Amino acid sequence: MITSWYYALSMNRADVKELECFVAVAEHLHFSKAARQLHLSQPPLTRHVQSLEEKLGTRLFTRNTHAVSLTETGLLYLEDARAILRHLDRAAETIRRAAHGETGRLRLAFIGALLDEKLVRLIQRFREKHPTYQIDVADLSPSAQMAALQSGELDGGFIGARPVKKVKGVTFLTWNREPLVLALPEKHPLAKASLLRWADLSGLSWVMVSRQAAPAFRRQFSELIEKHQISARIVQESDRVPAILTMVAVGSGLTIVPRGVEHLIRAGIVFRKLPPPQPILEHAFAYQSRAITDVMKNFLGLLQKI
Repeated sequence: MITSWYYALSMNRADVKELECFVAVAEHLHFSKAARQLHLSQPPLTRHVQSLEEKLGTRLFTRNTHAVSLTETGLLYLEDARAILRHLDRAAETIRRAAHGETGRLRLAFIGALLDEKLVRLIQRFREKHPTYQIDVADLSPSAQMAALQSGELDGGFIGARPVKKVKGVTFLTWNREPLVLALPEKHPLAKASLLRWADLSGLSWVMVSRQAAPAFRRQFSELIEKHQISARIVQESDRVPAILTMVAVGSGLTIVPRGVEHLIRAGIVFRKLPPPQPILEHAFAYQSRAITDVMKNFLGLLQKI
Protein backbone atom coordinates (compact mmCIF):
# COMPACT_ATOMS: atom_id res chain seq x y z
CA MET A 1 0.00 0.00 0.00
CA ILE A 2 2.73 2.43 1.03
CA THR A 3 4.92 1.34 -1.88
CA SER A 4 2.17 1.96 -4.42
CA TRP A 5 1.43 5.37 -2.87
CA TYR A 6 5.11 6.34 -3.04
CA TYR A 7 5.35 5.13 -6.63
CA ALA A 8 2.30 7.16 -7.62
CA LEU A 9 3.75 10.23 -5.91
CA SER A 10 7.14 9.83 -7.61
CA MET A 11 5.48 9.61 -11.03
CA ASN A 12 4.24 13.18 -10.51
CA ARG A 13 7.53 14.49 -9.17
CA ALA A 14 9.19 17.33 -11.07
CA ASP A 15 12.51 16.55 -12.70
CA VAL A 16 15.51 18.87 -12.70
CA LYS A 17 15.08 20.06 -16.28
CA GLU A 18 11.47 21.03 -15.60
CA LEU A 19 12.54 23.03 -12.54
CA GLU A 20 15.32 24.75 -14.47
CA CYS A 21 12.91 25.72 -17.25
CA PHE A 22 10.30 26.96 -14.79
CA VAL A 23 12.80 29.11 -12.85
CA ALA A 24 14.31 30.55 -16.04
CA VAL A 25 10.89 31.58 -17.39
CA ALA A 26 9.87 32.94 -13.97
CA GLU A 27 13.00 35.11 -13.78
CA HIS A 28 12.76 36.44 -17.35
CA LEU A 29 8.95 36.33 -17.74
CA HIS A 30 9.78 35.59 -21.34
CA PHE A 31 9.94 32.14 -22.94
CA SER A 32 12.40 33.06 -25.70
CA LYS A 33 14.89 34.69 -23.31
CA ALA A 34 14.61 31.73 -20.93
CA ALA A 35 15.26 29.32 -23.79
CA ARG A 36 18.39 31.22 -24.84
CA GLN A 37 19.68 31.16 -21.26
CA LEU A 38 19.28 27.38 -21.11
CA HIS A 39 20.57 26.86 -24.67
CA LEU A 40 17.27 25.30 -25.73
CA SER A 41 14.87 26.02 -28.52
CA GLN A 42 11.54 27.35 -27.32
CA PRO A 43 9.31 24.30 -28.09
CA PRO A 44 11.09 21.87 -25.70
CA LEU A 45 11.24 24.54 -22.98
CA THR A 46 7.50 25.08 -23.33
CA ARG A 47 6.90 21.32 -23.15
CA HIS A 48 8.93 21.09 -19.92
CA VAL A 49 6.90 23.88 -18.32
CA GLN A 50 3.62 22.34 -19.47
CA SER A 51 4.70 18.94 -18.14
CA LEU A 52 5.49 20.48 -14.76
CA GLU A 53 2.09 22.18 -14.66
CA GLU A 54 0.38 18.88 -15.47
CA LYS A 55 2.26 17.10 -12.68
CA LEU A 56 1.36 19.81 -10.18
CA GLY A 57 -2.22 20.08 -11.41
CA THR A 58 -2.12 23.85 -11.59
CA ARG A 59 -1.13 26.72 -13.86
CA LEU A 60 2.17 28.36 -12.94
CA PHE A 61 2.04 31.10 -15.57
CA THR A 62 -0.59 33.30 -17.14
CA ARG A 63 0.28 33.70 -20.80
CA ASN A 64 -1.07 35.76 -23.66
CA THR A 65 0.35 37.13 -26.89
CA HIS A 66 1.78 40.17 -25.12
CA ALA A 67 3.03 39.07 -21.70
CA VAL A 68 3.89 36.25 -19.32
CA SER A 69 3.26 36.50 -15.58
CA LEU A 70 3.39 34.17 -12.59
CA THR A 71 0.16 32.98 -11.03
CA GLU A 72 -0.15 33.07 -7.24
CA THR A 73 0.69 29.36 -7.08
CA GLY A 74 3.61 29.93 -9.44
CA LEU A 75 4.97 32.63 -7.17
CA LEU A 76 4.76 30.28 -4.18
CA TYR A 77 6.41 27.43 -6.08
CA LEU A 78 9.28 29.61 -7.31
CA GLU A 79 10.92 29.93 -3.88
CA ASP A 80 10.95 26.17 -3.34
CA ALA A 81 12.11 25.46 -6.90
CA ARG A 82 15.08 27.79 -6.49
CA ALA A 83 15.93 26.18 -3.13
CA ILE A 84 15.87 22.68 -4.67
CA LEU A 85 18.25 23.73 -7.45
CA ARG A 86 20.56 25.43 -4.95
CA HIS A 87 20.67 22.27 -2.84
CA LEU A 88 21.50 20.17 -5.89
CA ASP A 89 24.30 22.54 -6.89
CA ARG A 90 25.63 22.56 -3.33
CA ALA A 91 25.57 18.76 -3.17
CA ALA A 92 27.50 18.50 -6.43
CA GLU A 93 30.06 21.03 -5.17
CA THR A 94 30.46 19.04 -1.94
CA ILE A 95 31.19 15.86 -3.88
CA ARG A 96 33.62 17.70 -6.16
CA ARG A 97 35.53 19.08 -3.19
CA ALA A 98 35.53 15.70 -1.45
CA ALA A 99 37.07 14.19 -4.58
CA HIS A 100 39.87 16.75 -4.25
CA GLY A 101 40.60 15.76 -0.65
CA GLU A 102 38.32 18.06 1.38
CA THR A 103 37.09 15.79 4.19
CA GLY A 104 34.88 18.03 6.36
CA ARG A 105 32.36 20.80 5.84
CA LEU A 106 31.52 23.90 7.86
CA ARG A 107 28.61 26.14 6.85
CA LEU A 108 28.95 29.59 8.42
CA ALA A 109 27.05 32.86 8.18
CA PHE A 110 27.82 36.41 9.24
CA ILE A 111 26.25 39.86 9.18
CA GLY A 112 27.83 41.62 6.22
CA ALA A 113 27.97 45.00 7.95
CA LEU A 114 29.80 43.50 10.94
CA LEU A 115 32.40 41.66 8.87
CA ASP A 116 35.75 43.06 9.97
CA GLU A 117 39.43 42.20 9.76
CA LYS A 118 39.31 40.19 12.98
CA LEU A 119 36.60 37.87 11.65
CA VAL A 120 38.25 37.51 8.25
CA ARG A 121 41.57 36.56 9.85
CA LEU A 122 39.81 34.08 12.11
CA ILE A 123 38.32 32.20 9.15
CA GLN A 124 41.59 32.43 7.22
CA ARG A 125 43.51 31.00 10.18
CA PHE A 126 41.05 28.13 10.51
CA ARG A 127 41.38 27.32 6.81
CA GLU A 128 45.19 27.36 7.12
CA LYS A 129 45.10 25.00 10.11
CA HIS A 130 42.60 22.67 8.42
CA PRO A 131 43.17 22.80 4.66
CA THR A 132 41.08 19.68 4.02
CA TYR A 133 37.90 21.26 5.41
CA GLN A 134 35.31 22.78 3.10
CA ILE A 135 34.11 26.16 4.41
CA ASP A 136 30.96 27.80 3.02
CA VAL A 137 30.10 31.35 4.12
CA ALA A 138 26.97 33.44 3.58
CA ASP A 139 25.78 36.95 4.45
CA LEU A 140 22.54 36.60 6.45
CA SER A 141 20.65 38.74 8.94
CA PRO A 142 20.53 37.49 12.56
CA SER A 143 16.92 36.31 12.18
CA ALA A 144 17.73 34.46 8.95
CA GLN A 145 20.74 32.83 10.63
CA MET A 146 18.61 31.56 13.51
CA ALA A 147 16.05 30.08 11.11
CA ALA A 148 18.80 28.38 9.08
CA LEU A 149 20.41 26.96 12.23
CA GLN A 150 17.13 25.49 13.43
CA SER A 151 16.36 23.99 10.02
CA GLY A 152 19.80 22.39 9.80
CA GLU A 153 20.90 24.45 6.77
CA LEU A 154 23.64 26.19 8.77
CA ASP A 155 26.25 24.93 11.24
CA GLY A 156 27.12 28.24 12.88
CA GLY A 157 26.62 31.97 12.58
CA PHE A 158 28.10 35.26 13.80
CA ILE A 159 24.80 36.85 14.81
CA GLY A 160 25.85 40.00 16.68
CA ALA A 161 23.81 40.54 19.86
CA ARG A 162 22.80 37.40 21.75
CA PRO A 163 19.03 36.73 22.13
CA VAL A 164 17.63 37.06 25.66
CA LYS A 165 15.54 33.88 25.47
CA LYS A 166 16.96 30.43 24.94
CA VAL A 167 16.60 29.08 21.42
CA LYS A 168 15.87 25.38 21.12
CA GLY A 169 18.76 23.44 19.62
CA VAL A 170 21.10 26.45 19.51
CA THR A 171 24.06 27.31 21.78
CA PHE A 172 25.68 30.77 22.00
CA LEU A 173 29.29 31.72 22.61
CA THR A 174 30.44 35.32 23.16
CA TRP A 175 33.56 35.79 21.05
CA ASN A 176 34.03 39.55 20.71
CA ARG A 177 33.07 42.85 22.36
CA GLU A 178 33.06 46.35 20.91
CA PRO A 179 31.64 49.74 21.96
CA LEU A 180 28.51 51.19 20.46
CA VAL A 181 28.83 54.66 18.94
CA LEU A 182 26.45 57.41 17.92
CA ALA A 183 26.13 58.16 14.18
CA LEU A 184 24.86 61.64 13.25
CA PRO A 185 24.48 63.68 10.07
CA GLU A 186 27.62 65.81 9.75
CA LYS A 187 25.59 69.04 9.98
CA HIS A 188 23.64 67.95 13.06
CA PRO A 189 24.01 70.38 16.02
CA LEU A 190 25.43 67.57 18.19
CA ALA A 191 28.06 66.56 15.65
CA LYS A 192 30.56 69.11 17.02
CA ALA A 193 29.31 69.38 20.59
CA SER A 194 32.21 69.41 23.02
CA LEU A 195 30.42 67.16 25.48
CA LEU A 196 27.57 64.74 24.83
CA ARG A 197 25.04 63.93 27.51
CA TRP A 198 22.35 61.28 27.39
CA ALA A 199 19.74 63.99 27.86
CA ASP A 200 20.92 65.62 24.60
CA LEU A 201 19.66 62.57 22.67
CA SER A 202 16.07 62.79 23.88
CA GLY A 203 13.30 63.96 21.57
CA LEU A 204 15.33 63.44 18.38
CA SER A 205 14.52 61.44 15.24
CA TRP A 206 16.15 58.02 14.94
CA VAL A 207 16.67 55.50 12.15
CA MET A 208 17.23 51.92 13.24
CA VAL A 209 17.80 48.39 12.02
CA SER A 210 14.44 46.60 12.07
CA ARG A 211 13.29 44.31 14.88
CA GLN A 212 12.61 41.59 12.36
CA ALA A 213 16.21 41.56 11.10
CA ALA A 214 18.01 42.11 14.42
CA PRO A 215 15.66 41.56 17.38
CA ALA A 216 18.40 41.22 20.01
CA PHE A 217 20.14 44.46 18.98
CA ARG A 218 16.82 46.34 19.00
CA ARG A 219 16.15 44.98 22.48
CA GLN A 220 19.54 46.34 23.60
CA PHE A 221 18.67 49.73 22.09
CA SER A 222 15.30 49.77 23.88
CA GLU A 223 16.95 48.95 27.20
CA LEU A 224 19.50 51.71 26.63
CA ILE A 225 16.99 54.48 25.97
CA GLU A 226 14.78 53.30 28.82
CA LYS A 227 17.72 53.28 31.24
CA HIS A 228 18.67 56.87 30.35
CA GLN A 229 15.05 58.05 29.99
CA ILE A 230 15.46 59.06 26.36
CA SER A 231 12.41 59.82 24.25
CA ALA A 232 13.30 58.27 20.87
CA ARG A 233 11.12 58.77 17.80
CA ILE A 234 12.03 56.11 15.20
CA VAL A 235 11.16 57.56 11.79
CA GLN A 236 12.69 54.93 9.48
CA GLU A 237 13.89 51.32 9.62
CA SER A 238 15.83 48.95 7.40
CA ASP A 239 17.07 45.37 7.57
CA ARG A 240 20.56 46.48 6.50
CA VAL A 241 23.09 48.58 8.42
CA PRO A 242 24.53 50.28 5.26
CA ALA A 243 21.04 51.52 4.44
CA ILE A 244 20.64 52.87 7.98
CA LEU A 245 23.95 54.76 7.71
CA THR A 246 22.88 56.20 4.36
CA MET A 247 19.68 57.47 5.99
CA VAL A 248 21.77 59.15 8.67
CA ALA A 249 24.08 60.72 6.07
CA VAL A 250 21.16 62.31 4.19
CA GLY A 251 19.75 63.77 7.40
CA SER A 252 16.86 61.44 8.21
CA GLY A 253 17.95 60.95 11.82
CA LEU A 254 20.66 59.54 14.07
CA THR A 255 21.40 55.97 15.11
CA ILE A 256 23.52 53.75 17.34
CA VAL A 257 25.82 51.19 15.74
CA PRO A 258 28.87 49.07 16.64
CA ARG A 259 32.12 50.98 16.18
CA GLY A 260 33.33 48.46 13.59
CA VAL A 261 30.87 49.68 10.94
CA GLU A 262 32.41 53.16 10.74
CA HIS A 263 34.27 52.15 7.57
CA LEU A 264 31.04 51.49 5.64
CA ILE A 265 30.31 55.14 4.93
CA ARG A 266 32.25 58.36 5.53
CA ALA A 267 30.59 61.13 3.53
CA GLY A 268 27.92 63.12 5.31
CA ILE A 269 28.19 61.28 8.62
CA VAL A 270 29.97 61.74 11.95
CA PHE A 271 30.60 59.06 14.58
CA ARG A 272 30.81 60.11 18.25
CA LYS A 273 31.48 58.26 21.47
CA LEU A 274 28.36 57.83 23.53
CA PRO A 275 28.28 59.36 27.01
CA PRO A 276 29.49 57.15 29.87
CA PRO A 277 28.83 54.48 30.86
CA GLN A 278 29.98 53.30 27.42
CA PRO A 279 27.50 50.70 26.07
CA ILE A 280 29.06 47.54 24.66
CA LEU A 281 27.84 45.11 21.99
CA GLU A 282 28.73 41.52 22.81
CA HIS A 283 29.10 39.55 19.58
CA ALA A 284 27.75 36.03 19.83
CA PHE A 285 28.51 32.97 17.74
CA ALA A 286 25.52 30.62 17.47
CA TYR A 287 25.83 26.94 16.61
CA GLN A 288 23.74 23.78 16.58
CA SER A 289 23.75 22.09 19.98
CA ARG A 290 22.61 18.67 18.83
CA ALA A 291 25.17 17.95 16.12
CA ILE A 292 28.64 19.13 17.07
CA THR A 293 30.92 17.62 14.44
CA ASP A 294 34.69 17.33 14.67
CA VAL A 295 34.87 20.26 12.26
CA MET A 296 32.77 22.42 14.59
CA LYS A 297 34.75 21.30 17.67
CA ASN A 298 37.94 22.47 15.99
CA PHE A 299 36.36 25.78 15.00
CA LEU A 300 35.00 26.39 18.51
CA GLY A 301 38.43 25.61 19.92
CA LEU A 302 39.97 28.34 17.77
CA LEU A 303 37.17 30.77 18.56
CA GLN A 304 37.56 30.31 22.31
CA LYS A 305 41.27 31.22 22.09
CA ILE A 306 40.51 34.74 20.87
